Amino acid sequence: MKNQYASIFKILPDYNLFLLFLSLFPFTTKAQEFSSEIELLGVDTQYAYFQYHSEKTAQHFKELLDSAQIKRTVLFHFGASHVQSEVFTTEARTFLSKEFGYSGYGFLFPFSAANTYSSVNYKTEHTGNWSFAKCYQIPPQIPLGARGITIETTDTSAGFSLLFKEPIAADDFELIVFFENNEFTPDFEVKSGGSVFVVNDSVRANWEGKNYVILEMSQSFENLHLNILPCKKQNQLFRFYGFSLERKEKTGFLYQSLGVGASPFEAVLHLEKLKEQASVLNPDIVMLDYGTNNILYKNSVPITIYQSVAEAVALFREINPKIIIILTSTQDLFHKGRFIKAAVEFAQVMDSLAKLHNCMYWNFYDLSGGFAQIKNWQSKGYAQNDHIHLTQSGYRLKGYLLYKSFINTYQHINKNLGDYSFAIPVKNYDDLIEKHLKANQGKNSVVSTSTGRYVIKPGDTLSRISQKFGVSVDKIKRLNNLSSDLIIIGRVLKIK
Repeated sequence: MKNQYASIFKILPDYNLFLLFLSLFPFTTKAQEFSSEIELLGVDTQYAYFQYHSEKTAQHFKELLDSAQIKRTVLFHFGASHVQSEVFTTEARTFLSKEFGYSGYGFLFPFSAANTYSSVNYKTEHTGNWSFAKCYQIPPQIPLGARGITIETTDTSAGFSLLFKEPIAADDFELIVFFENNEFTPDFEVKSGGSVFVVNDSVRANWEGKNYVILEMSQSFENLHLNILPCKKQNQLFRFYGFSLERKEKTGFLYQSLGVGASPFEAVLHLEKLKEQASVLNPDIVMLDYGTNNILYKNSVPITIYQSVAEAVALFREINPKIIIILTSTQDLFHKGRFIKAAVEFAQVMDSLAKLHNCMYWNFYDLSGGFAQIKNWQSKGYAQNDHIHLTQSGYRLKGYLLYKSFINTYQHINKNLGDYSFAIPVKNYDDLIEKHLKANQGKNSVVSTSTGRYVIKPGDTLSRISQKFGVSVDKIKRLNNLSSDLIIIGRVLKIK
């Protein structure tokens, strides 16, 4: 089933250049302060926090980080293309692991078998014929797990390899192999260095009823291979959900990067195997870092986002009743010759929903500079020419800001024990938006009205009326006491 969100790769023709850019520059994890970049780009560091709305939430967040040295803390970070490439998340993981203890790499996936781009940390190759499903293809045609991508094959000669750009240092690891474990599953082997593990019927019998096996591997990793072994099973099918590479000693901070490019927020609701795999991976914190693919195409916030957030919150609290849920905003966006003003509203909506559902909130929109700043990032080499994706330098800065938000929030809670909440008001960009709209009136054929009133016509939306009169959507809603973007033909709106 073709899905509208898959079209991002057609709409953004230079996205392949973005991937090429990342591949040309090996990722480095050298820790550094980003003070010059923060000043250069006008980053507003007062927003480098996770806001919260109950003492209980703050206390549990503190407890998780306090205890990381003796009990592992697990973060699930869901998102779209900015997460799948792992520049952003690797930077954050590096800093957080240094601060709270290293707990392993986390999720690994053979992206080439799913016909998509790999993490900047490793290259993937495959042999044989594979089918696949991704979480932006709603509904998915193959069951999906926590990673959001599933591959499967009936090819008896199929396999895949992960080739790490920098070796993962030797340690006592557990490699969790997530796959569909039933009578149709062929024998397969997992290899790395001199280690070879054959997973056949007798091995799988020891894991009966569980769609995974755990392999103990005390070594470094330069590569990781999985190959289907010849067997004579009828109707054999190998379905694979991914690896998780974790230190055997269950301490430190484990960062699970779970992004799939082109995903909207509701993608996280279509992971059939999520609950099952979460019972093995044990998430303590989940960051739901979506939004771009919900607002980009129509420059509006869909009314469905309210229900999607409510369902996601309920889902993760069913997985872990004490889980910390972090909602996020997008960065500033520019598409088809216009700034995406819906990003301002999306930041406000997510702020409100975080309060409503007692979630934490990371306001990256205001943190990164707010309205009309993406062109500033692009001109200084921190955003791509599509004005949606960042460059490697931009993503590294974003990863550092995420790390600092963890630390700043942790320190704030420690200094303010007993506080009921911590909230920073979202910025108001009405004047800036109106100034920008009026500066572009000639280009956009904006009309004016002497009466200050407008009769809603068929085909009108608040966004189109905003463009027509050079007045922000938020101001029109405020003038007319509108609580949503729904408008009725024939009604009269105040414009000024």
